[in-house]
Amino acid sequence: MKIFVCSDIHGNVRALDAVLAIYRSSAPCSFLNLGDCVGYGPHPDACLERVLALPQAHHVMGNHEWALIHRGERIHLNSFAARALDWSESLLMGKFDRSIHERFTMEYKSQHYLAAHGSPVHPEEWPYILSEIDAGEIFYSRDFHVCFIGHTHIPVIFSFEKGAVDIVEEATFRLDANDRYLINPGSVGQPRDLDPRASCCMYDTSEGTITFHRCEYDVKAEVDDFRRANLPAFLGERLLHGT
Repeated sequence: MKIFVCSDIHGNVRALDAVLAIYRSSAPCSFLNLGDCVGYGPHPDACLERVLALPQAHHVMGNHEWALIHRGERIHLNSFAARALDWSESLLMGKFDRSIHERFTMEYKSQHYLAAHGSPVHPEEWPYILSEIDAGEIFYSRDFHVCFIGHTHIPVIFSFEKGAVDIVEEATFRLDANDRYLINPGSVGQPRDLDPRASCCMYDTSEGTITFHRCEYDVKAEVDDFRRANLPAFLGERLLHGT
C-alpha cells in the first residue's frame, strides 16, 4: 500500500498542483494531508476543493484550519498570519466550515501509521518538533512504528535509534522494522528550509520505504497572486527563497 503524505499547503494552489502530479503518477495510493491547507496564501478555496475531492483521503487538523473555524484562536498567530486568515475567512464565507469540522481530525491513526499536525502529544497545543529532544517526548509518550507530523515546514526524519537522519531526494529510504520513526514531509506551499520547491513524501508500507520529493512550480506567478489579493507582501516574497 502506498500513502502520499503532504502538509502545510497554505493556500498555494500552484505548489499543490505540482505535488498532486506525484500523487497521481503513483496511483493507486491513499492521500494523507497533515493540515494547514489554508492560511497565508491566496487560494484557500481552490486548495480545499482539490484535497477534499480526493478519494481515500485523510485530513489532520492544522492550527490554521482551527483558527479559521474558531476565530478567537487567531490571537495565537502572528500578525501576518492572522491578517491572511481574516482575508481567507472573507473569501470562503463559511463554505468549507462543515467539511473541516467533519473531516479534519486532531489525530489520525491507521494500522500503518499515526499522524498529527504538530505532535500527537497534546496536539491542540500545536508544538513545533525541531530537534531530537522534541522528538524524544513523542517517542516515549506514544506507541507507533511511523508517525507523520508537519507544522515546522522543514522535511526531516527522526529515528528513535539514530536521531536525525539525512534525506536524499528521490532516493528510497528503507525503514528498519525494529526502529521507530517520526517523519515530517516538509511544506507544500510555504517551505522554510531555504528550498523554494514544494515538498512531499511517499510511504510504501509493503516495501517499508519513504521517498521524499521536491517539485518545481511557478513561484513568481503565485507571488503575483499574493500582491493582487493585497495579502502581506512578506508572505509571498518569502516563497522565492524558501524561508
